[in-house]
Amino acid sequence: MINKSEAFKSEQVKTAKKLGFKIFIPVLIIIFLFILSPFTTIPAGHVGVTTLFGKVDLEELNEGFHVINPLKKVQRIDCRNKELTINKVGVPSQDQLTTEVDVTVKWRVDRTQASEAYKETGAAEALEMVHLRPMLRSLLREAGKEIENAEDFYQANVQVSMQAKILEGLGTLSSKGILVEEVLLRAFDLPSMIVQGVEQKKRQKQLAERQIEELKRYSTEQEQKQVQAKAEKMAAIQEAEKRIALADAKAYEITAEAKAQAEAISIKGEALKKYPAIIQLRSVERWNGILPRVTIGGNAVPMINVSDLGGKVDSAKGLSPQ
Repeated sequence: MINKSEAFKSEQVKTAKKLGFKIFIPVLIIIFLFILSPFTTIPAGHVGVTTLFGKVDLEELNEGFHVINPLKKVQRIDCRNKELTINKVGVPSQDQLTTEVDVTVKWRVDRTQASEAYKETGAAEALEMVHLRPMLRSLLREAGKEIENAEDFYQANVQVSMQAKILEGLGTLSSKGILVEEVLLRAFDLPSMIVQGVEQKKRQKQLAERQIEELKRYSTEQEQKQVQAKAEKMAAIQEAEKRIALADAKAYEITAEAKAQAEAISIKGEALKKYPAIIQLRSVERWNGILPRVTIGGNAVPMINVSDLGGKVDSAKGLSPQ
């Protein structure tokens, strides 16, 4: 009886050992996989660069989930758009004056060359520090050497030309895995003496423009006055011609009237010569019935020949129409 019990226990132990071994192996595998991590995930806008014991794998890992050799390490390279801004970069011009320039560069890592760039230089931060910044400063200074005077930096065409040349120069960094998309020159701080000269020139230009506008306004006013004077002159000429015409008409009227009066006088004179009794008749018609008087001894005595008067009246009446 005892032998059977011991045999049963021994069988249970063997079964338990087999079951434990079956459970241990999967658990060990899970622990092994968890420790070694034979998979990785690459986020959006990045590429993965794998290394095995320091050796860089030149094939990049794109975004998403990947199963890899657990012994490999993954470096995630950010390939999204970036901005590099450098302020107060001294740029000398041909007149030996230095202008401080603020510049911004928009760039990104070339995902097709991320492994090579990482192998030669490092991640995106290293690419910026080792290649992009020094090249940008050098190209700025080289572009400044083509500027004759420091004040020319304010000219729009000069700034556009500098941006194009710097962008072209930074294009050589594509071999380093750097893609430059845009260069922006944002500010120019000229030397104080140049700033004062530019401001003085600007004030003079504004003053000249105001004087030109004033001259134009004065010329316009003078033209308007000339037009007005011409109109007034024409109006005066028309008025003078009108007055001359009226004067001519008046003179003609006076002449005609004088001529008529002269003819009337001539006719009257001829009539009086032919008929002298008419004069006597006019005298009688104008007599008011009062005889002229002469004072003699305090008495007024009329001095007139009534018979003569009567004869003259009869003679005048004989001439009057019946």
